[in-house]
Amino acid sequence: MADKNLPQVTRKRKSVYEVAQRRRQGEKERAQTKVILGKSFRRWCALKETKGLKTDALVAKFLLDR
Repeated sequence: MADKNLPQVTRKRKSVYEVAQRRRQGEKERAQTKVILGKSFRRWCALKETKGLKTDALVAKFLLDR
């Protein structure tokens, strides 16, 4: 049974600055692992399909381990 005399805990809302800062940090981290395939994208997808690899990370690992 819940005690009605206990204070209700509420989370403090993050400021617009904090939200934007967190978003920028996430984008920065993703940019460090981004690979531009350009015209090779179709070949990448074909390899992924023929080898039955489910993720791009598995394709990259397959190519590195060859």
